[in-house]
Amino acid sequence: MYKKLYRIHNKSTNPFYNLALEEYILTTKKNMSFLILWQNNNTVVIGNNQNAWEEVNLDFARKNGISVVRRITGGGAVYHDMNNVNFSFITELDESGGFTINDFVRPVTAALSDMGVPAVADGRNDITVNGLKVSGNAQRISGGRILHHGTLLFKADAQKMSSVLRVRPEKFVSKSTKSVKSRVGSISELIDKKMTVSEFIAALEDSFSKDTPTELYELTPDDIAEVERLAAEKYSRPEWTFRAVQPMDIKCSAKYDGGIIDIMLKVENDRVAACRIFGDFMAVDDPFELEKAIVGAKFSPEGIRAALSGLPLNNILGGITGEQFIECIFK
Repeated sequence: MYKKLYRIHNKSTNPFYNLALEEYILTTKKNMSFLILWQNNNTVVIGNNQNAWEEVNLDFARKNGISVVRRITGGGAVYHDMNNVNFSFITELDESGGFTINDFVRPVTAALSDMGVPAVADGRNDITVNGLKVSGNAQRISGGRILHHGTLLFKADAQKMSSVLRVRPEKFVSKSTKSVKSRVGSISELIDKKMTVSEFIAALEDSFSKDTPTELYELTPDDIAEVERLAAEKYSRPEWTFRAVQPMDIKCSAKYDGGIIDIMLKVENDRVAACRIFGDFMAVDDPFELEKAIVGAKFSPEGIRAALSGLPLNNILGGITGEQFIECIFK
């Protein structure tokens, strides 16, 4: 899939810096493909379209020194600590056919297989082993490039994870397991030989470079300064993570195969005066264009349908369709 992968040896465990690094590489390093393996220390990372107040037990996070930050990709909230390894692939988007999540998950499952772990891609965005989730994945497209990243639960702290994440009951519909603790697995317990998290990272790097030429990319002082600026001006700011939501008249929620969606509307004189959209759907674009298009629309299925016309809904809402969006509001 890649002619060459440039590896960034990222030793930072600061979540604001690490997410800023991904965005910086995505938006500035054109015509190059990158692999970054990285870790965050005690952090909840929420999806781009999620409401932090609903997804995170903020009191528990504050009392336990857990950072909260919003990423630029869709999907749901995840808990990171130093026994979790994150991987990021950043490359040019193949306009002829694009990429599916499986294109990026394949080398990860192959790497786990090399370690004797029978991992498979499962559902919308997971990697599982024997039915237990060990990885969640998400994507973002920007300027003809694509970011795909995911988690690898080397040794899950299921107790802390279940305490800090507010997982909605809809997540468990049609699943036999009913809690975060019972749904996740630890890769360290599935590997035949004992391995530290550092050895696990090294094994991943070896596997990823087995079929693809790799070269270490050293960040320049200018690169680092730009990443630190983006971390300070965006990712570490509460305005980014805790987006203000004005009082709304209508709040509707639904769960579809494409994920959970929450739509909040303010209606005045039979027209939409304000709109906010949240959810764990696998979007690769921001919802702002959709929210803006709906403002001013007549509050009726026909009015909303007309406002949706021509928008790239597959990028904005992932697997949720326009008709499902309308159904959520008017069901």
